[in-house]
Order: sequence, then structure tokens, then C-alpha cells
Amino acid sequence: MFDLFEKAGHSLFLVGGSVRDRMLGLAPGDLDYATDALPGDVADILSETGIKIIPTGLAFGTVTAIDPRTHEKAEITTFRSSEIYRRGSRHPRVQFGKSIEDDLLRRDFTINAMAIDSRGELIDPCGGLNDIHRGIIDTPGDPDSAFTDDPLRILRAYRFAAKLGFTIAERVRKSARNYSLELSTISVERKYKELTGILSADDGRRSADALSLMKQDGVLMRVLPELENLFVIDGLKQGKYHCSDAWQHTLEVVAQVPPIAVLRWAALLHDSAKGLVRTVDAEGEPHFYGHEIEGEKIAYSVSERLHFSRADRRALGVLVRNHMAPVQYRPEWGNSAVKKLMRNASDQLSNLFLLAEADTKAHAPAFLKQSLDSLTELIGRTRMLDTGRIIPPEIGQNLTAMGFEGPVIGRVISMLEDMAADGILPENPTVDQCFTALWDRQSKLLNKDSRNSD
Repeated sequence: MFDLFEKAGHSLFLVGGSVRDRMLGLAPGDLDYATDALPGDVADILSETGIKIIPTGLAFGTVTAIDPRTHEKAEITTFRSSEIYRRGSRHPRVQFGKSIEDDLLRRDFTINAMAIDSRGELIDPCGGLNDIHRGIIDTPGDPDSAFTDDPLRILRAYRFAAKLGFTIAERVRKSARNYSLELSTISVERKYKELTGILSADDGRRSADALSLMKQDGVLMRVLPELENLFVIDGLKQGKYHCSDAWQHTLEVVAQVPPIAVLRWAALLHDSAKGLVRTVDAEGEPHFYGHEIEGEKIAYSVSERLHFSRADRRALGVLVRNHMAPVQYRPEWGNSAVKKLMRNASDQLSNLFLLAEADTKAHAPAFLKQSLDSLTELIGRTRMLDTGRIIPPEIGQNLTAMGFEGPVIGRVISMLEDMAADGILPENPTVDQCFTALWDRQSKLLNKDSRNSD
């Protein structure tokens, strides 16, 4: 790539995250380059070599290049001296620069303000390598100016802290506190991406630590005001099964679940309605009845506002609404009750169990072993039932032919599934066996009603 631009009389530099990750010894992702060539010239240089180009960012100085042999992707951007985002826009207003130094000085953080030239020499005018060695997130210049140019950099500071385990410089945190209100000007798509990045750090403990800092700095409420109903009960006890308040418990659950984006979101929001429903009984014991139902509404509000995908919106709602079910499991549950839990969780069953395990581990140690043993038993029963009996599809056709409509047919099939789960029906029952079982159940109910009336 360097040779192509040098032959055309232009300079090219590897920049940004590509350099940072190389200095950290991390596997590189997509490559980012900066050049003195204007966007049209970049497109011409690449096109002549057979490299596929995607010109969607051309107006902002960026050309995406894809090597047809290796499918390696790279972004080549003309030097910038400034980059300012208009209110609510995903696209910056760009002014091109004249040198690599100009380009690096306007970048968000010193660890991203390094470049490597065609000879492999490091260009580091802002001390980024030193900050990597110190584990510090800092801005090349005044953080107030950096956050004024693009307030999203506030969230990016916490994301890099979560991703790398670095400390955010105090002057950067101070500026984040002062300019957090400006986050309201950022498009929801950009906020969603950064928040998901914070939540998706490989080490969940780092995600939890970043969220804790964001709350302390007044940033978290700016981007997730729906958490107010969790924060209003800060410091209040949750009852004998807990050893911390609701927010500290939430952070512990976030730290415990695997780095699956929708699962980390569910961990963050699973108790978000506790402040809405908290009651205290005569003995002074707090209760949170129905918080999972109200929590689902809050999760829906968050996912709608931040434009989650339809699939993630649904998954988040399923996880938050059902997060209590595995915790409430008891060995005396019938198979039909277990099967109902499986139906409610649908394709999120495995994620629900991961959430329940993390939720359990974040409870008081005295209840830990018994609760984990109970969860293990429940998981075993769902696996056994998952390989079990199938209701023949002809049932629905027969019921339709008999004049029954959709809702009734659904209830009948659900009843048959419960009977199959409880062993009343044989494995893979026939249509006749299903109808016989339904008739027997109806007869028993009629006989019971008759005896009660006597």
C-alpha cells in the first residue's frame, strides 16, 4: 500500500487504532491510513491497481479499500486539521490538513494519535506511547476543546477504559462532567455503538468499572436516564438474599455475564425498575414484586430510543421479563411449569441461564451453593425435556376443520404440550392419542365440577 502512494507522489501513514493495538501487542483489526492525497486521487490510485473501493465516505475524505485476493479491508483518509460534528448528525464537518502532525493533533486521545510511516518509524507528537505504558486515557490538547468538537468522545473515553483497563486522566473526567450535557446533541446510533462497546469489553469487570465511573461523573444518566428508578434506591438494603444495594448488585451481574452484547444490556437493565416497586413489610423487609414486568417496559424504552435491532429489542425484553423465573425454580415444579419457562424464554434460554447464574452469584454468599445447585437442576431438566415429545401438526388442521379459531387452537396445543411434558402423552403421540387425552382431561374436570356442586 505504501509503494502505491509513493509512486503516485503522495505520502501514506498507518494511523489510529491500528498503531495503538500494534504497540499494545494486540491482534490488529481493520487498517486505517492517513494521506496527503485528496479523496478523488486516493480513489484513482487504488482503482488503477484493481483494488475494490467503496466511496461512501468520499465527502468526508475517506475511501474504503478491499483487497480482492485477501479481502483485507482498509480505510484511507485525507489528512484532517479539524473534524466537528453537527448537532444530532452522524457525519462530521471536515477541514483537510496539510501534514500528518496536523492530523494527529486533532485526534481524540493520545493513544490514538500515533502514526507509522513507510519506513516503519513511529510518529508520536502527543506522547501516546508513553500514555500506553502508563495506562492513561488523555487528550492531545485541551479536553474541553476535544469534547466541544465531538461530545461523543466523552463516551469513547469510558469505552477505551473498559476495553484496555486504562485509567482516565482526571482532567479528562473533569471535562466529561462539565460537558456531559452536550451528549444530548449526539445521534442515537453513535451513542448506542459506544454504550454497547463499553458493555462488551472482554473483561466484564472493566465494563462494570467504566459504568461506575460514568455514574460518578454524571455521564450515565445523560445517556441512560431510564436508570433513574434504579439510582433512587442507592444505599438502601435489598433484603436478606443480598449483601449490597441494587446498583452495586447490577454492576456485579454485568461483571459476571459473558461479553455478549444483548446479555450485558440485560444485566444492566434487569433490576432497573426496583425503585418503582419497592415496598417494605411490617418486619422492615424490602420487597420488589413485579419489578421484572416494569423492567421489561424500561428495557423496551431504552431499546426503542437507541434504535436496537428488532431481534435485540425482542431478546432484551425476553431476558429482563423472565430473569426471575430460573431463580424462583423449585424441584417440585412439574414438567409443564419447566416447559412453560422454556417457551417464554424461547431462543434466549441459554442466555437466560447465563443471566440467572450471574444474578445468583451476585447474591449473599450464604445462599449461593443451594441456588446454584437448583439452577443446575433446572438446566438439566430443560435439556431432558428439549429432546422430548412433539405434538403432531395435524392437530391444528383438525381443530380448524372443526370450526375452532386461532386463539383457541393455540390454547389447546399449549395444553397438549404441558400434558406431553408431564408424561401424560407418550413420546411423539398420534392425533388420536392427543384427542383421547384431551377428552379424558375434560371428563375429569366435569366430574370434579359435578362433585363440587353436590
